[in-house]
Amino acid sequence: MVVFGVAFIALGLADHRAIWWRFQAQRHSDPAAAEPSSAGFLVQRLCCFAAAGLAFYGSWTNYQLHERERPDGAGQAEVLERTVAVAEWLDGSRMSPVFEGDDGAWNERMDPQLDGPERDDPTALLVWRSGELTPKGNVEHYEVSSSDGTTCLKVTAKPSADQPVPEGMSPIDFDLRAAAAEGPCTK
Repeated sequence: MVVFGVAFIALGLADHRAIWWRFQAQRHSDPAAAEPSSAGFLVQRLCCFAAAGLAFYGSWTNYQLHERERPDGAGQAEVLERTVAVAEWLDGSRMSPVFEGDDGAWNERMDPQLDGPERDDPTALLVWRSGELTPKGNVEHYEVSSSDGTTCLKVTAKPSADQPVPEGMSPIDFDLRAAAAEGPCTK
């Protein structure tokens, strides 16, 4: 952006009349009659300076956004509050897992909900599961840690009664129950 600002200042300082005669006059049969007025050249010059000002302002605000202070990490109280909010969001909902991986069936849905303004956002880490999610559902325990402590999030998934797939296929929708508690997870 600074390069654009410098380029617009250079263009604003240039002789607009000479630029017009060099690049535009040849298009007209009578260039002297088609030449813009002095006020027209002044408006062009002012527009160049305004564009330079916008470019410098954009550079400055972009720098300010990247240099603003962000906390290093959330404290235990904040992590507990976010984990409880995620548990309330999951509890009683009907969802399909994004994909069932080694990090749990619901991790991809929970992590964005745990995000905050910190550089190091808390994430949910699967520490225990009762078995595979399909076909009968399971229980998964996730720990959400901060520098001050750990919070446990327990998610119980059972196949929904109304499945959008034919009978006999693996269920894709699950009814969820969730609860959060301070401290590490236990079975």
